[in-house]
Amino acid sequence: MKKVAVALVVFISGMTLFAAIFTAQAPSQRVIPNDPFFKYQVSFLNPGGQIPIERTSIKPSPVTLDAGAGIDPDITRAWTISTGSRKVIVAVLDDGFFYNHEDLAGNIWTNPGESGLDATGHPKETNGIDDDGNGYVDDVMGWDFAFDDPDPDCYVFDGMRRDRIQPYWHSISALGIIGARGNNGIGVAGINWDVSMMLLKIGAQGIGNGEKDTARPGRAAKAIRYAADNGARVINWSGFVSNPTPEALAELKTAIEYAGKKNVLLVVGAGNSGLDIDRPENFTYPACFPLDNILTVAMIDFKGGLVRYQAGDRWLGSNYGVRNVDIAALDENFTTDLENGRSTYRLGGGTSCAGPVVAGIAALTLSVRPQLSAVDLKKILMETATRLPGLDGKVACGAMVNAYKALQAARSRSAQSHYSAVVLTRSSCDIAASRLTSSTLKPSLFATRSPYSGSALQKRADCRSCRRFFAPPR
Repeated sequence: MKKVAVALVVFISGMTLFAAIFTAQAPSQRVIPNDPFFKYQVSFLNPGGQIPIERTSIKPSPVTLDAGAGIDPDITRAWTISTGSRKVIVAVLDDGFFYNHEDLAGNIWTNPGESGLDATGHPKETNGIDDDGNGYVDDVMGWDFAFDDPDPDCYVFDGMRRDRIQPYWHSISALGIIGARGNNGIGVAGINWDVSMMLLKIGAQGIGNGEKDTARPGRAAKAIRYAADNGARVINWSGFVSNPTPEALAELKTAIEYAGKKNVLLVVGAGNSGLDIDRPENFTYPACFPLDNILTVAMIDFKGGLVRYQAGDRWLGSNYGVRNVDIAALDENFTTDLENGRSTYRLGGGTSCAGPVVAGIAALTLSVRPQLSAVDLKKILMETATRLPGLDGKVACGAMVNAYKALQAARSRSAQSHYSAVVLTRSSCDIAASRLTSSTLKPSLFATRSPYSGSALQKRADCRSCRRFFAPPR
């Protein structure tokens, strides 16, 4: 019988001591947390076949997932390398947050400049003073850019009935995917068992059904600058702006560029309309800005193809485009939820859940190599992703994010080393990536095998017009 060594890895986080047992044989190394609903987190560990789970934790709600084995981001093997760090700050832009959820509260960012006692012995978080001088008073966990106050709570005026206030649930799925406390015997495990999630509320209060929120781009721009100025390295925005003016778009783009200069990676969902967003008539923002610190995420199903479904007489699903959509992730994630103000759990979906998978893996990667620039972080995530036939010609790297390979790459790389990558950066060049030809490209000195993705030799090409780099068409 072949002997297999067994290792006991002990992690200490705050006052919690917990352990994970896994084999020391490389192919079988996995860390399985003790969270009771991890058994439903097929998006983290997918054995394939017909998989029965529940849709929600509040009542019997059986559903069977039809899955292809291995269509997952290999999170459980990534956890043998890292389970996250409170030093990594992920800013989440959304329309309010239920930050007291039992499985989230321990991973909400705490602003060190607004924590503890002031000179008079009073708590800084409620003393009405801008203790850290960042222009925001008592911003201990983030900011509400809609009401311009320090409480980014989840309650908003109902757009259908303005005489009532309702909890806004959209953000809670993202928070759980990125950073629900793992291995604490409660609920689910986030990609990062330890992380600091900064809460930035940009939602419109009282916008009626069918109305346009014209102030949203400006609020988002302020939130992005806040995140960059207060230590965030990753921003998750599972949203977009509707019918923005050119001036509003320019303000938003400038803010994202500002964040890029501070090495902040903005992860956004591609959208759920089933459209090719490389076509100008389908452009959506911020996904389609030609900026290299934006990583746009498509959603795939458990068979590895783009999600597509019929709603009435319309076909919807993941947006796509080899120029404006970079990578893919599973959208169906069993994650945190709330019901009647209580902590619950449910199966979420959409690119609003696929995006946080990539944002969470970006944060996990930074826990291993915090010196990575935003551009290098994006390259690693795209380079090490798992190639899937159904994504060829649909997203830039033709692949699904792979946490284990990304962490391996980050761990192996020194801060100053060269990284062999398939480079597909965005460009303002008016030549569509799908139409690049030998007349518009010149070869660049680049022909190296990636040690992490195992991909074949790739060549890089330099656009003669804008001097940006593109991966040549397959």
